[in-house]
Amino acid sequence: MSDKKQVSFGTRLRNYFLAGVLVTAPASITFWLTWRVITFIDNRITPMIPPQWNPESYLPFGVPGLGLIVALLFLMLVGFLAAGYLGRLTMSIGERIVARLPVIRSVYGWTKQLLETVLSQSSTAFREVVLVEYPRRGCWAVGFITGETVGEVQHLTAETVFNVFVPATPNPTTGFLLFVPRRDVHHLDLTVEEGIKLVISSGIVIPNRDHDGEGEVGVEEAKAQVEAHAEQTLRPKRRKKPPPVPRAGVVTRLRNYFFAGVLVTAPIAITAWLAWEFVSFVDSKVTPLIPARWNPETYLPFSLPGLGVVVVVVTLILVGFLTAGLVGRSLIASGERLLARMPVIRSLYSAVKQILETVFKEQSQAFREVVLLEYPRSDCWALGFITGPAEHGIQDLTPDDSVNIFLPTTPNPTSGFLLFLPRTAVRPLTMTVEEGIKMVVSGGIVTPPDRRAPAAEGEGPSEGTPPIARSG
Repeated sequence: MSDKKQVSFGTRLRNYFLAGVLVTAPASITFWLTWRVITFIDNRITPMIPPQWNPESYLPFGVPGLGLIVALLFLMLVGFLAAGYLGRLTMSIGERIVARLPVIRSVYGWTKQLLETVLSQSSTAFREVVLVEYPRRGCWAVGFITGETVGEVQHLTAETVFNVFVPATPNPTTGFLLFVPRRDVHHLDLTVEEGIKLVISSGIVIPNRDHDGEGEVGVEEAKAQVEAHAEQTLRPKRRKKPPPVPRAGVVTRLRNYFFAGVLVTAPIAITAWLAWEFVSFVDSKVTPLIPARWNPETYLPFSLPGLGVVVVVVTLILVGFLTAGLVGRSLIASGERLLARMPVIRSLYSAVKQILETVFKEQSQAFREVVLLEYPRSDCWALGFITGPAEHGIQDLTPDDSVNIFLPTTPNPTSGFLLFLPRTAVRPLTMTVEEGIKMVVSGGIVTPPDRRAPAAEGEGPSEGTPPIARSG
């Protein structure tokens, strides 16, 4: 009888099953995701192709990927046309028109700036993986450099600082934008793809690195190598005379046309899609409530996109007009007294009313000031928004003149932390709230212009705007 324990038939089947899963699952999931993308694009683009130009009109079978091919050709054509004089002139006229639309111009502006920064060949956005001490000294996290800090944020920190996006796990699409000094940024020999894999897997997927037979590297030696590599990577490089640029080949030109087409069409498409989604959402909720005799779509042979939005705007104006009178105020007071008698409803109504009154009243400072604060530790900074002074028991337990600060996450600024800090511990910035939100959403890629006085350029912090105090 052999010394080795005989493996049962059931155990062998289980091992074969697990081996089969490990072999087939990655390929199957990759194929499924690719097929879903192709199908999604095909379902939206193929119906737009005229029948005389659609090969599926003449063939007895479908052509998978036809919509994807048409989309690529369309983007290349747009990029080719946009590179000419007429294309640039058309884009200029279109942007001037968009610049006059209140909400549309904001969405279009930051979307275009973000895409231009990410897709530009010279951009280093999200192309370097680093290690930073977060959320305190002695505790480390993986981050992604999105650029070198410039403007008034650099002015207030008074040293070379980098924009670092620290992602959450396992969802790297949210996290925090931090401004970390160069001396605290440590380069990792990882690609962005490997860094994202490391974050998504919570450290389970570790990139393989060969040691060329030299054995494992000691901790101190590894640290020295990282520091040396970081010094080489982050050290300002001398500008050398650029070599002559070779003539671009056909593939390179097509790729450039493709990216140019993306830069031209993506901001417009994203802006139009968001606007359409909003209009469709309001229409779907409001239009069915309109009586048939008052609904123009009852008499017209076509629908009216935006009818629900118009009805909502007119209704709100009418309600505001009626509540401004004595009868309207009396009705509101009676309704509030009625709500005050309902146990749960009264708390919800009171909180919502107080928030809206604070945000919309003219003298309110809620979300109207962008500040720089040290977070989550000393010598590390983040953007915050003052929402008002600390009240009640909070002010009694905190230093005098404490303020409420909302610290948003990146790229979703609708979530974050509420902090209470003394006003002397924060530094106001000249950027608008809209610009601050753009910077947070883009992970530091979209940086607003520096509006400080010209005398402050190239100098240290002027009197009245000292750098944030160093701890210890």
